[in-house]
Amino acid sequence: MIAEGVFDRMDIPKSYPPTLFVHMPKDKRRSVRIARYLTLLQGKGIDVAEVKCMEFALSPNLLSDRIPGLDLATSVKLYSLFQEKDFVDTKGFMRNDGRTIQWKEALKEREIILPDKSIANHIQEEMNLAFAYHEMTSLQSEQIFN
Repeated sequence: MIAEGVFDRMDIPKSYPPTLFVHMPKDKRRSVRIARYLTLLQGKGIDVAEVKCMEFALSPNLLSDRIPGLDLATSVKLYSLFQEKDFVDTKGFMRNDGRTIQWKEALKEREIILPDKSIANHIQEEMNLAFAYHEMTSLQSEQIFN
């Protein structure tokens, strides 16, 4: 793993190991740096590749499909709420980072009860992944390990 703050000061020998950059292109600052690193490493003959983690749309069943303990009926209610509050566009894409919208307050207003309070954390993480700005993810594991 390349430590972001150290890479610019490193001497990159020709024996540097193959490198895979996995990132979310919506994070423009990081994307610019990765593009620079890709060019630098390729210029030294180092095997380098990039996996881009793109945003994806929410759907009525996405949350219940991905979160253990969340039933389809609640997932559908949540998606409907996100549409009503304009948190998602007409295609289901998040309009803003899930960390910045007031979805938990909207949940209370609509009196949607989650089966377990900890599920709210899972919902938050799924919204963060869907927005794809800056997040840890394993969604591209198959692509990364193949």
